[in-house]
Amino acid sequence: MISPELERFMAKRIGATVISLPSSHVSMVSHPTEVANLIIEAAKAEEPQAKVH
Repeated sequence: MISPELERFMAKRIGATVISLPSSHVSMVSHPTEVANLIIEAAKAEEPQAKVH
């Protein structure tokens, strides 16, 4: 298992958006709304911009 300190270091190094939740290693079970919102925001950030012709 990767330590939280190493995960934070690696995330900062690549410029990742990070959230911290008071949970165990299965935050997607104990905090599904927060995890889903992060995934949705990440997907929006990666959407290609519409081209206007």
